[in-house]
Amino acid sequence: MSDYLDINNEELLKDFFSEAEQQVEILESNVLVIEQNPEDRNAVDEIFRAAHTLKGGSATVEMTELSKFTHAMEDLLDEIRSGSVRVTEETVDLLLKSIDIIKLMLDARASGSIYSDDVSGIVNQLRSFIPEKTDKKSSKASALKVSVPTSAPPVASPKAQTPASSLDVKDYFSEYEILELAETIQKGEDLYAVIVKFDESNLMNSVGGIQVFAALKDYGSVLKTVPDFDALYEDEFHETVIYFLSSASDSKILEKAAFIGDVTLSASAERLQIKEEAHETYKPAQSAPAKAPDASVSGIKVSEKAEEKAVEEAQDQPSKSVEKTEKKQSQPSAQGSGHSSSGSILRVDANRIDYLLNLVSETVITKASLNQSTIEFTELYDKFQNSSTIYKDKTRRLLDKMPEYLEKIQQGYDINSIKQDVLNEYSSLLEVFGDFDSSMKAAVTKFKSSSQNLGRISGELQEGVMKIRMVPISQIFSRFPRVVRDLSRDLNKNVQLVIEGEDTELDKSVVEDLLDPIMHCVRNSLDHGVESPEVRKSLGKSEQGILLLKASNEGNMIVIEVADDGHGIDVEAVKQKAVERGILHPNKTLTDIEAFQLVFAPGFSTSKTISSVSGRGVGLDVVKTHIEKLNGTVMVESEPNVGTRFIIKLPLTLAIIQGLLIRVGDEVYSIPITSVIESHRVKPDEINRIDNYEVFNVRDEVYSLLRLNRLFGITSAETDDDGYNYIVVVGTEEKKVGLMVDSLIGEEAVVIKPLKDQFTNSPGIAGASILGDGSVSLIIDVAQLLELGLKQEMQARERREASIW
Repeated sequence: MSDYLDINNEELLKDFFSEAEQQVEILESNVLVIEQNPEDRNAVDEIFRAAHTLKGGSATVEMTELSKFTHAMEDLLDEIRSGSVRVTEETVDLLLKSIDIIKLMLDARASGSIYSDDVSGIVNQLRSFIPEKTDKKSSKASALKVSVPTSAPPVASPKAQTPASSLDVKDYFSEYEILELAETIQKGEDLYAVIVKFDESNLMNSVGGIQVFAALKDYGSVLKTVPDFDALYEDEFHETVIYFLSSASDSKILEKAAFIGDVTLSASAERLQIKEEAHETYKPAQSAPAKAPDASVSGIKVSEKAEEKAVEEAQDQPSKSVEKTEKKQSQPSAQGSGHSSSGSILRVDANRIDYLLNLVSETVITKASLNQSTIEFTELYDKFQNSSTIYKDKTRRLLDKMPEYLEKIQQGYDINSIKQDVLNEYSSLLEVFGDFDSSMKAAVTKFKSSSQNLGRISGELQEGVMKIRMVPISQIFSRFPRVVRDLSRDLNKNVQLVIEGEDTELDKSVVEDLLDPIMHCVRNSLDHGVESPEVRKSLGKSEQGILLLKASNEGNMIVIEVADDGHGIDVEAVKQKAVERGILHPNKTLTDIEAFQLVFAPGFSTSKTISSVSGRGVGLDVVKTHIEKLNGTVMVESEPNVGTRFIIKLPLTLAIIQGLLIRVGDEVYSIPITSVIESHRVKPDEINRIDNYEVFNVRDEVYSLLRLNRLFGITSAETDDDGYNYIVVVGTEEKKVGLMVDSLIGEEAVVIKPLKDQFTNSPGIAGASILGDGSVSLIIDVAQLLELGLKQEMQARERREASIW
């Protein structure tokens, strides 16, 4: 427990940053909710709880600038929660600005520094929304507070003091615990009870107990607290806390360490005689029932709200302990490592872990069954050898006896009698393997059952592990309400964001790389798609545009749609821009679908002006590049004055895919099944040439042909025994090509292993996989293969034509 509150503890910092990110997301999403519905009490309560949790957590790790700023924000949220302050556009803007500052503070701490910009302006704005009556109460509290000196510990009232003789160790520890304490306390150390009384008027009175705990642990081992430590960590004020610790320091040093200005009222340390108590426990006696310490304190009690302003003024004068804390926090190693690793933290439903544990237990049982089968097969092999020895021996004796039987036949002996003699002596030869045969059948049946169970368990285990990596897409969808709100205001547009399917799950590695593509699609829809309110009104549309963000499952794929109800893509403008940039010949005719694909060209933009939102032509190019890296596809559908829809299709996971195994020469390759459209078995005379390109016709549709043996430099026959060629059609609906292979092996689950070192940049290869027989199969990157194949085919034809001339 003593390491838990160490602010340089990397595990603590990881947990804090991960929790802080979640609380910031809760803050931001719910602020946007109350902007639309100010009467939503649940959202207001969620905002307040998130701010309070963030304040307490930052105070625990001694990030004072964050805890103070969050407290100022919490004051306004408290007034909103009580109904004293109404939710308006101004308050929402201010809260969102405050959240942005909190993000900057967290980022600064993550990089090993402390946010140093002046936030007094926005703090004053937060306070300006709080009604005047609160300030008056604070003023009175300030007057009361001034009369109490802060430079030295205040003198506790007679009731607050605890006499040395009144504290009995048996009131707080059982007999067994006392014996254990006597053995735990090291030589040169004593057991102390440090009694601390806290200031209820402190702004962060609920975390005072933890702050004292953190201070005392530097002087010894804190063995127990009353109330319990878990109770101290809750959002509740405890007036008196007793800390039992083993320390080599004297009581004065402990009292000084436990007293924290503006947090505690008094601190007293008493040394306990634990050794004597330990000897007494051997005597027959009942231990006294545990009782809570007297928590009553005389004097004036001022509520937290009444002294908030006074304490804030006092906090402007940093104490030595705060200065020491800031020096510790300026170390970059602990802070940086804490936050950088937060992205690798994966929160998993406990039911999924239980499911995996159950499968592991089944695996152990199956393993034991297979071990038993191994033993049985070993015994059966010994039995087979014995039976084989007997069989060979009897067969040899029969062969040795054959000349004798033949001689008797020649001498005229009755053949039937000779046959009967052979049967009587050697009939057991037919039953030598009888016991082995029955035992072998039973063992094989048992082994098949265990093997089937192992296959089922491994399949479920694979699915269970993949589910652990699955996270809801809401992790990125939740960021877009703020983006759409701010961007639509910058563009002077009225846009409503509709999110559907946010519970759809996909692999965490895919989620992390999906934010940028969706962000570019959303920005494109807002800037180029949705019209201004005036234009929409003139077209007979609602002044408020709709932007749809939707996720759904389609087999082993996830489909993400970004759709708007704007004016759609201007096909003529796209063609004109393509002609201007030299991408398209002026006389070439394009279908609408082909024109839509031009918007993904690098540097392509129909925007006439360059702004912070668009105009540089890098948005949709980034979308296509990122999605293809994830083995996905992106398509565009658009209709004039109806809207535009971006459709992104991705595999649910990048770790295991379904692949079509093919053979080229002696090599086996895997093609992702998501890229396979169909396969054909054709005769060589069905392959034709058009402009020196090899093509073949399927249902009146002409496909270009790539020979993988030429592409990868592999010697192969290209045809099967009957003289047929196998062709696998791969690509997308817009771009298809046929790959000629030697044979098709079948479909199989392929585990992707990334290639490293000199193989990393191998064109046309996405990775490798190990097959069931131990051989390595390279996984084909279809997108790269199309570009590489066309390029090499053109170069080869140019060389052939040059040699002819």
